[in-house]
Amino acid sequence: MQWPTLATVWLALADACEHTSFFLMPEAVGAWLDVFGPRLQPSIVLFRDKERTVVGAAVLVRRTVRKGPFAIRRIYLNTAGEDDADSACVEFNGLLSRPGYERMVARALRTHIDREPWDELVAAGLLDGSSLRGLHQAFADAHAVSQTTRDYYISLDEVRQSGNDFVDLLAARERTRHRQNVRNYSAFGDLVLDEATTTAEALEFLAQLARLHQSTWISRGAPGSFASPAFCDYHRNLIERCFPLGWIQLLRLRAGTTTIGYQYSFLFEGRSYFYQCGYDYEVGEKTAPGVLMHTFAIRHAAQLGLNEYDFLAGDVEYKRRLATSSREMHWMSWRAPSLKMRSFQLVRDAKHALDGLRRR
Repeated sequence: MQWPTLATVWLALADACEHTSFFLMPEAVGAWLDVFGPRLQPSIVLFRDKERTVVGAAVLVRRTVRKGPFAIRRIYLNTAGEDDADSACVEFNGLLSRPGYERMVARALRTHIDREPWDELVAAGLLDGSSLRGLHQAFADAHAVSQTTRDYYISLDEVRQSGNDFVDLLAARERTRHRQNVRNYSAFGDLVLDEATTTAEALEFLAQLARLHQSTWISRGAPGSFASPAFCDYHRNLIERCFPLGWIQLLRLRAGTTTIGYQYSFLFEGRSYFYQCGYDYEVGEKTAPGVLMHTFAIRHAAQLGLNEYDFLAGDVEYKRRLATSSREMHWMSWRAPSLKMRSFQLVRDAKHALDGLRRR
């Protein structure tokens, strides 16, 4: 079956699974398949129960990557496996499954994977829950490697219940910084937050965001996310698909006619996922455009009636300063119980031990 046909089945599973997520919606998966599918040639696997009812699904990408002398046959779960420079960075990922079928679907995935030689299964951005537990059980004989990071977010329900402005809930130091930012930028004019209202305007905001983003990162000696044509194509495709559904938000903060910056977020099931940004650091002195932009965006999200403002994964200082809560997100890999992967692990352990000795 082609994706347009499979998308209906995928949607039913995504709506029913434990952690419903924008990143698992068929529109987001379809945009990724359009851009990266021809290059990566992913397979889409459906899992059925005894009555032949579809109870689970997965997108699988197989690639061979070089790690020193080892050629690692790697399998990626769902929309992942691009080159690092192109990565769309999937989060809130999971093994799509109807509730109660997580372990069965995970075992079926293991059976399917075992039909061909493999060395490593990689699953990015998993939350704790039945999906992750099912995968751990199905791959219990494999060597599990986990990188855990915090996903910081703001409970907008709590902000509204407090009866205070979001800024009033911050630490005294942050409130002082906010007032200084407002005062410095207000020298250019009144501060105004604009939201794109059409797909065409959203694409224009994205183009301006990308310009500022690239200017900043190139000045720091890094290529920037929008240096990748595939990354740009993916997000234009995503906006064209999802903006009409109300799932994409592009914001611009300006002081009078002077642009301070842009912000790109996903809106889904009452949650705002902050995804990307671009700021003009040449406007004003002793200013923090990112923190100011977030403050205006958080207020706006609360006014829209959203439940959460999510910074997505990453333990970064400004997220810790602004967030009210956090949760763990896991980047998992399971290495096959083979002589090759045991040797690979021994070499890695030896290298890490040697590096540690050198540092000491």
